[in-house]
Amino acid sequence: MFNILPVYAIWLAWFATSVNVVISKLAVPYVTSALFLFFACLIAVICFRFYFGRSGEWEKLFRRDVWPKALGMGTFGTALPMTIFMVALNYTTPVNAAIANQFEIIYSLILTAILLKERPTLKQIGGSVLILLGVGLIIVEGGTSVQAKGDLMVIGCLWMYQISHIFAKKLPADLGPQTIAAARALYAMPALGVLCLCLSFIQGPLLFDANSITLWIVLAASALVNYFLGNCYWYQAIRNMDLSKATAIILSYPVMTYILSVIFGQDRITPYKIVGMILAVGGAYIVTLLAKGAKK
Repeated sequence: MFNILPVYAIWLAWFATSVNVVISKLAVPYVTSALFLFFACLIAVICFRFYFGRSGEWEKLFRRDVWPKALGMGTFGTALPMTIFMVALNYTTPVNAAIANQFEIIYSLILTAILLKERPTLKQIGGSVLILLGVGLIIVEGGTSVQAKGDLMVIGCLWMYQISHIFAKKLPADLGPQTIAAARALYAMPALGVLCLCLSFIQGPLLFDANSITLWIVLAASALVNYFLGNCYWYQAIRNMDLSKATAIILSYPVMTYILSVIFGQDRITPYKIVGMILAVGGAYIVTLLAKGAKK
């Protein structure tokens, strides 16, 4: 199932990412975000447990040199940012959120400059300006409405992914792609559990419409498509091909998200969104290719 060429794996991860943004929006009216993510990760973990069987991969998740780093990866890579991301979908559209996600490249450049003392080139600055213009367009389109609030929430949580990457890079080299994906789902659950408890204490009973067929379908789809298959294919790709090339491919996922959002009636075609998407994705692509060239 996962033993495929890296180029196929990255495109499957691309599709899973595109779909997950859209189906997450469908679940928003029926469930509290942190609770949805907790159950999605739980279903994914159960799938991983059956997938590993007696291979011994499951036991690796509890090693002393694995679980603390995996906890950081799961907390900052899934639990916290994805909760904020789903809350933001209460106010904005999937394609706006997907375009705003390109802002993560800016955080990457800033942290690289601060921590590694690397000065960005003029071309990197140019690509970053395109990202800022693209993201800025969709925020301007929202004006002072609640849509702009959702867009800003997405931008505000993206730095957490960079922290997650740091923990992921410190994981032992003997962990396979599926083991890393399983660790991310499993160790997102403690933080999600704490979030659910805090929200129930502050806001009262959490929302979970158990009678909604839509919620159950979306929950199962999100768990299987994104947290099980999608993450496995992502780690399969980046473990076996150039990271910058894989990143350049997956950064184009807002295009598919836009198409699916329009089909599901979650968004509409506007000049602002089209131009903003072209600028943001194009800028992110330029910066990623420059990073590839610098690595060579």
